[in-house]
Amino acid sequence: MSTQYSLHAIRQKYKETHPGVTDTIDFTVQDGEDARVYHIEHPLLQSNKTKEAVTAASTDIDMAKAVLGDQWDDFLADGGQVSDVMLLLNEIGEQMEATTPDGVPTRR
Repeated sequence: MSTQYSLHAIRQKYKETHPGVTDTIDFTVQDGEDARVYHIEHPLLQSNKTKEAVTAASTDIDMAKAVLGDQWDDFLADGGQVSDVMLLLNEIGEQMEATTPDGVPTRR
């Protein structure tokens, strides 16, 4: 007899055991109360559309455009730098590697 999994339940369990993981990651380019907030999908929880765009990306600029989507022009207008998006994605990756599958930190 085979085991049946609920993908929704697996996603929810992952988010519960990894408190820093949410569907979207919010960030600003500028500091201050009036700073525009940008939203990108968490790399583990990206939609198929975003995954396809990320996979097709051949440069850091393409990657930033892929994750920002319709926010790209506003991001540039705010003075956003592609390198900062790459640093953000790197930071997220490091946070994901710093926990076990049950959410226990691997470093202190």
